[in-house]
Amino acid sequence: MKNYVDMAEILRVLGHPIRLRIINELVDSDKTVSQIWKAIGFSQALISQHLAVLRHSGIIKSARKGNTVYYSIVNPVAIEILKLIQKQN
Repeated sequence: MKNYVDMAEILRVLGHPIRLRIINELVDSDKTVSQIWKAIGFSQALISQHLAVLRHSGIIKSARKGNTVYYSIVNPVAIEILKLIQKQN
């Protein structure tokens, strides 16, 4: 049963359009908050909130390099879900 709970949690977290856009931005390379919010067009505070949700769910991770924090995808299932959704459009 836990496996279904985990799967549902991934779908719940990815069920927000801003989070899907963040995943789309991170597919090709690690990015900073500034790079993400400039590409997506929402406020840095809003992007940071969504990054925290993605990070706490284990879909992305953050890594500090000097004064800069980079985000990257660690759960490949998120990429596969994004690709499946994009095929529908």
